[in-house]
Amino acid sequence: MKLFATAAIAASLLVSATAAQAANLVANGGFEDTSYTSNTQFGAGFGGQGVANWSGLGGNHLQFYYFGGTQHSVNAVNQFGDGLGYFYDTFNALSPNGGNFVALDGDTDYSGQVTQTIGGLTIGKSYDLTFDWAAGQLRNRAGDTTEKLAVTFGGQTFETETLAVPSGQFSGWKKGHFSFIATSASQALTFLSKGTPNGQPPIAALDGVSLTGSVPEPATWAMMLLGLGGAGAMLRRRRAAVA
Repeated sequence: MKLFATAAIAASLLVSATAAQAANLVANGGFEDTSYTSNTQFGAGFGGQGVANWSGLGGNHLQFYYFGGTQHSVNAVNQFGDGLGYFYDTFNALSPNGGNFVALDGDTDYSGQVTQTIGGLTIGKSYDLTFDWAAGQLRNRAGDTTEKLAVTFGGQTFETETLAVPSGQFSGWKKGHFSFIATSASQALTFLSKGTPNGQPPIAALDGVSLTGSVPEPATWAMMLLGLGGAGAMLRRRRAAVA
């Protein structure tokens, strides 16, 4: 009975550790916390840094903030005074995370990018990054496009698949997933939009960003608990042999 109680306590501790490790290290990963009241360009210039915990680039770099459900009907105010800073009607679906999102221009002359510095990391530990993303096109252009995201965490960079989107269409939301190894206690997490052709413009939408410490798979937990059970069986056999 003592052995089973010990195993139960160990299992409980493992579950608790899993829950603690699974906490999202990204602040405002759903982009809901903002000082904006309507769709707008943002960054270190026009629009300012109004998305809490995230920063965008200035100059001609184009990062847009949209309130969920308005992306195909309400203009995103921008430095060029373009009254068509919103998506075609085909982009009418909320992300799996729901609510607000950011959109990054993939044109190499306007490369949209957002960054957040993540602290509290353990050097050498693996971290899992997940996010929702999609590709679309603003109404101010027409023509087929391609789009992808380059994701950098510390000194490591991975790229998503490339989405080919017909003129005026929407790719639908996709799930992105990468694993990174922390090399310092604090690292920058960056999403950079990369699309073709220039001038269309190709746009990547981003939402639901989550970074968690890697935890063992359910099968691993099962093996550990089986190991505890096996150890208990061995002890019982030894006690029986002694008796």
